[in-house]
Amino acid sequence: MQRNVLIIGAGGVAHVVAHKCAQNNAALGDIHIASRTLGKCQAIVQSVHHKRSLQQPGVLQAHALDALDVPATVALIRRTGARIVIQVGSSFLNMSVLSACLETGAAYIDTAIHE
Repeated sequence: MQRNVLIIGAGGVAHVVAHKCAQNNAALGDIHIASRTLGKCQAIVQSVHHKRSLQQPGVLQAHALDALDVPATVALIRRTGARIVIQVGSSFLNMSVLSACLETGAAYIDTAIHE
């Protein structure tokens, strides 16, 4: 069963996460990358394609998103069909993204602990 993944954030960690997800897209399904800066997301998508990281042909798409906006994050999770959300942005986004995941039932993976 493909899960579809939404990666929130477009920095260095997101770059690595996107490549690793792409290498396993047969199991993970569609991959979506979202950040406030669409250009950074598009650069990651281009890098994945350039390095031919996708395990098999599939969806790899960039989105503009203010992840502090919970309704917008909920809408993107639903629109992409993401069942896994990987939060690799600032730790200040944790509660907003977690709230969106709770509302949609998506699994939440976090790499930025906020104290």
